[in-house]
Amino acid sequence: MGWALAPHAIREKLVLAAESAILSPSSFSQLVVNEYLDTADWRAQIATFRDVYRERRDAMLSALTEHLPELSWTHPDGGFYVWVTLPPELDSKQMLPRAVTELVAYTPGTAFFADGTGTDYMRLSFCHPTPANIRVGIRRLANVVGGELDLLSTFSGTGPLRSVRADRHVLSPPSDLA
Repeated sequence: MGWALAPHAIREKLVLAAESAILSPSSFSQLVVNEYLDTADWRAQIATFRDVYRERRDAMLSALTEHLPELSWTHPDGGFYVWVTLPPELDSKQMLPRAVTELVAYTPGTAFFADGTGTDYMRLSFCHPTPANIRVGIRRLANVVGGELDLLSTFSGTGPLRSVRADRHVLSPPSDLA
């Protein structure tokens, strides 16, 4: 499953392709799933996974509270992600290369907004890393966010702000250097 931003004619072809792919799964696939559900203790497995992911989610929320208390974030009841809201002067997409050099990664919010917005959001995943690695990652992320805010503070007032959109501003060089 996914989404696509496409012209109407292409969208219609994509819808037809998706319908044909999921309308009728193969008989063999249906038999395999049926056998699994009849013989496996899948309910216990779900309970185990819920406990594992709850522990990881709680580790992330606790680390965010400890290291980035000035930010806000979601508190998911399910799923694998926490959405963090950055201060409006930060851009999650532009900040990502610095985060990667600090050995921490996230998905910039712009990946989820078709209109180019979402720069002040980050999607953090807690499904794969251990709670200990989650805490390390959030500590590193806090260093990145703090470093970006320090940079903005250091260079604020050294040149004009250029508006990217009505609700966003980024530092830019003077027009004679741009």
